Amino acid sequence: MRRISGVVLTALLLSVLAIAQSKSLLTIDGNVAAPVNISTQDWEKLPRATVSAPRGHSKEKTLFEGVPLQALLEKAAALRADKPLQGKQLLQYVVVTASDGYQVVFSLAELEQATGATSNVLLADKADGKPLDEKEAPLQLVVPSDKRPARCVRMVTSITVGTLAK
Repeated sequence: MRRISGVVLTALLLSVLAIAQSKSLLTIDGNVAAPVNISTQDWEKLPRATVSAPRGHSKEKTLFEGVPLQALLEKAAALRADKPLQGKQLLQYVVVTASDGYQVVFSLAELEQATGATSNVLLADKADGKPLDEKEAPLQLVVPSDKRPARCVRMVTSITVGTLAK
């Protein structure tokens, strides 16, 4: 009987681990062709980049590592590397939301490499080679081109793409 209990307990623990690993790290939804729920495992397979920017309100530069926001928007088919935005697509915007409710907005065009000046925006999971601390995790939006860090959102959990009404 104890052997069976051990097997059942092991199976239960493995199931809990699988659920924890597949938990959604980030959602991308709204006016996108392919809404996305990115798990921790999915995150590890995405293209990576680094940017240097101040951490919080400090003037000191930090090397952030993570996934370019542009790559995430391409994954959700909100942006296409082979087809620049035009016409009504230029009315689209992106809202980045943190777990504490803090939100910031970008025009979709400013995030597109062909058009925008902020195409180097990063969703970081590491700073100076270490995982983000609990006040910043799971992800932090880093906008190196902004003159002040108002759009450097910590604790990011979702991205929503919308279109302005006419």
